[in-house]
Amino acid sequence: MTHNYSVIVPYGDRYPLLIKAMDSIPDRADIQIIIVDNAPQPLTPSQVPVKKNAEVVYTTSSPAKGAGHARNVGLTYAKGLFLVFLDSDDYFTPEAFDAFDRFLHQDYDIVYFDASSIKLADNSESKRHHTIHQRITGYLATGDDDPLRYDFVNPCCKMVRASLVLDNNIQFGETRVANDSLFSVRIGHKAKKVTASDNVVYVITEGGAGTSLTQSHSAEDQFTRFTVTVSRYKFLKSIGKEHLCPRLYTRVGRAFLNYGAKEGLKWLKHAHRQGVKLLLVY
Repeated sequence: MTHNYSVIVPYGDRYPLLIKAMDSIPDRADIQIIIVDNAPQPLTPSQVPVKKNAEVVYTTSSPAKGAGHARNVGLTYAKGLFLVFLDSDDYFTPEAFDAFDRFLHQDYDIVYFDASSIKLADNSESKRHHTIHQRITGYLATGDDDPLRYDFVNPCCKMVRASLVLDNNIQFGETRVANDSLFSVRIGHKAKKVTASDNVVYVITEGGAGTSLTQSHSAEDQFTRFTVTVSRYKFLKSIGKEHLCPRLYTRVGRAFLNYGAKEGLKWLKHAHRQGVKLLLVY
């Protein structure tokens, strides 16, 4: 049977959350699930989740290369018409695949969906989904799809036509953090037709036993985010969309404030080496 969906799940730790994530994927024969184990200690064979009807592919990747590399490994196994990305500490809503199915036979390259978020400590609402919600509601109100294409940088909450990614050889970055930003911008740019739905298909979690890389505030990780943002700015400028990129000079200012003069100068020097004049750009 042809797979309609390939769900790529990079896994790093917190096994109980992986089980919850897997349980949120329907056990359907048209779904392929690719678990890419990125943990220093891989799962044992008895720990690998199984499904009765859905195909489950389990493989490993180098922990040193991060979640972006894990997703790239997952892409090499994908056989579905559409790619769907699920972080192993998040999960789909019960309505998710019904929402996906409504677009399955339409001609969109990417469909963007809404999300919610919770704090694992007490299941109270988190704020981590607010940017995604703003992108969805903004598009539905105005019809302007540029913020979807160029400023919806989370790879989750999307169904992406696999041929768009594979035929254009678009891959994730392999930095420790911010490895999804340029991937999202590039698929948005290449997509011929996109749309968005206000269906909430995805739940982002906050907290837990580990430290989320998306929330890391270390100087090293923040500098990596800045280097990726500079690359994103240069790409957007090359296609006339630089107004959609975050303000670089405010980030440099926060680096001086939060990490000191030496670190702030490092950020300035990186921008200069990349040919970006901070006082002239957003």
